[in-house]
Amino acid sequence: MVGGRADAVLIVTLSGRDSDGTAEGPAEAFRESGGDMNSSDHSPAASHPRQRTGPRARDCLSSDNGRPAPGLTRRRFVELAGGAAGLSALGACASAPQPMSAGVAGARRGEAGQGRTAEPRVQSDQSFDPWLEIDADAFHHNVREAARLAGGRPILAVVKNNGYGLGDRTLGPLLAGFPEVGGIACVRVEEAVAMREAGVTRPMMVMAEGSDDEIEELVRHDVMPSVWLDDAPRRLDRVAQRLGRPVPVQLFVDTGMGREGMPYTRARPWIEELVRHPSVDVRATYTMFSHDMDFDREQLARFEEMLAWAEGRRLPLGTIHASPTFELFHLPEALYEMVRPGNALFGNYPSGEGAQSKADLKPVFRLCARVVRVERLEAGESAGFYRTFKAERPTWVALLPVGRTDGYPSSANGTCEVLIGGRLYPVTGGVNSAHTILTIGQEKTVEVGDVATLIGPDHPAILPHAVAERTDVGFLRIIQGMNPRLPRRVV
Repeated sequence: MVGGRADAVLIVTLSGRDSDGTAEGPAEAFRESGGDMNSSDHSPAASHPRQRTGPRARDCLSSDNGRPAPGLTRRRFVELAGGAAGLSALGACASAPQPMSAGVAGARRGEAGQGRTAEPRVQSDQSFDPWLEIDADAFHHNVREAARLAGGRPILAVVKNNGYGLGDRTLGPLLAGFPEVGGIACVRVEEAVAMREAGVTRPMMVMAEGSDDEIEELVRHDVMPSVWLDDAPRRLDRVAQRLGRPVPVQLFVDTGMGREGMPYTRARPWIEELVRHPSVDVRATYTMFSHDMDFDREQLARFEEMLAWAEGRRLPLGTIHASPTFELFHLPEALYEMVRPGNALFGNYPSGEGAQSKADLKPVFRLCARVVRVERLEAGESAGFYRTFKAERPTWVALLPVGRTDGYPSSANGTCEVLIGGRLYPVTGGVNSAHTILTIGQEKTVEVGDVATLIGPDHPAILPHAVAERTDVGFLRIIQGMNPRLPRRVV
């Protein structure tokens, strides 16, 4: 079967570490079976013959000459500067997972006081600030649906772009805890390190090239970089010399999409040099499809030809993976040993005929806020900039402290509704940077403190796809537009 090999789900080639102790799933089953997925009835498909084992920042309180800024007394300046020094000392207590070279420490960590953003504060249950709720059960449901479509193969969960906007520090540990998930993929060094710091211990990869310093940082965090540039062998050799050991990598081959990867037309000598290089440990090889079915099949043929060549040359390529969400639904020949969905896990179906009949995907988040003001307008009075809403009769209006900077689109005004206490209320007074005004009606049916859901699974009118359609924004722009400062609550 072309591309359908599921004989060896080589999670061990993705990482030399053990699993994180979650309940047994495909990844754990591989280890328990001694590396043979066919040794028990959890094998998703028949065996395939090709086995793979395979100098501090200036104080903002001072002027350029180090004296107190205008408007501050010297006594007050000393008090504030002393407090800032105390905070800096506390921040200096954070420790890196492993020592790094000067290049990495300077480029990635910065000088004193310039480290990563601190963990967000814990929001009170009664807070008037808006928040996101992450539905753990819905995420697990979608993961199971993806695993079912993949015939039981492990999921390489794509948690890129800050977890598609929902927060990688929250979603990385959540998804890594599901037994169907064999690893986590992202596209930025910062994302990978953030998820490691948040507690993710599953195998992890970055689907992007990096500088020598970035590759070193990834490896020190037990994250596999991808390579596709012609000089990869020389750069990896330099990094290996720093590390004192081979660099584990994934090879990205461009079979025709023309965006990332080593072009397949000149990949063979490059692959052979990397596989045979003492400074390189090839853990996996992958490609990306264009989502055009006819051309997808041409890409698949090119990828298969390259895999056959490598097998003939006895070049172990590690775990093979190729299918993101679109091909998971529409190109079963390309499932290989792992699948690599992102959109499906977040409740987003791919385009293409029959996609929604193949899986039952659920919405995975809510955008919520509390009502912070309820007032009665008399006939002729108005609410919002430019008198957006004008009352024709006595009407109650409510204010929500959430707006477009939080991810709720301005075009929701006049097109969308918000759910409060099981009832829908129209957005009529405008969606501004941090405020949304609702019409309540002639009766006061909401109170200050009531929870409002602007986007979520609790009514068809506020489903993420419904809001995306009504606002003409699109699902991905909705979800990826969620403000990173919004507190995330896993429910």
